[in-house]
Amino acid sequence: MLSEIGEKNDIQVTDEELQRALYDRVRQFPGQEQQVFEFYKNNQQALASLRAPIYEEKVVDYILELAKVSDKTVTKEELEKLVAEDEDDA
Repeated sequence: MLSEIGEKNDIQVTDEELQRALYDRVRQFPGQEQQVFEFYKNNQQALASLRAPIYEEKVVDYILELAKVSDKTVTKEELEKLVAEDEDDA
């Protein structure tokens, strides 16, 4: 579902975002930075594993930007009724 929303709204992971994620990953392996860097640069599937969470986060952020949030005051009884209805639907 996230993928479809992202595609329809032309959400992209930029090279800069991917590069930043790669450097963050490389820093997690002190003393092996060059090897880790080369691994990701030469392995598209590994690189995709860095891209995926960035993409998902951008799509979720996009959805949240569109969301309209409003407060509604309800009584305790009304809330209990809504919760009970929700449990019945599940």
